[in-house]
Amino acid sequence: MLKRDRYTPSELNARLRFIVGLVLAGILALTMGFMLFGLLFVYQGSELSPVDSEFFKLMSPVVMFLTGTLSGVMIASSNKPDANGNGIPDEEEQDVPDTETETL
Repeated sequence: MLKRDRYTPSELNARLRFIVGLVLAGILALTMGFMLFGLLFVYQGSELSPVDSEFFKLMSPVVMFLTGTLSGVMIASSNKPDANGNGIPDEEEQDVPDTETETL
């Protein structure tokens, strides 16, 4: 069997956020797609039926919740200090000299 190196906690956190973000974005896209399909392509007569009206009233908070959760997951950080702003927490950076700041 192949043995792989273990992921660091920050790598696991990034993978978890990515997967959760994909799942929530997929659910949100499917929900919006079905709602638009129901509004645009299903014949409803001259008015929106009362059942469809209640369905859309019910789905609105669900979509708002999914949008808020998705944005919260994407914005959330691990609150680790990052002094130089390169996206790598300071405690995980290696002491490699930065070639851009060196003078010749």
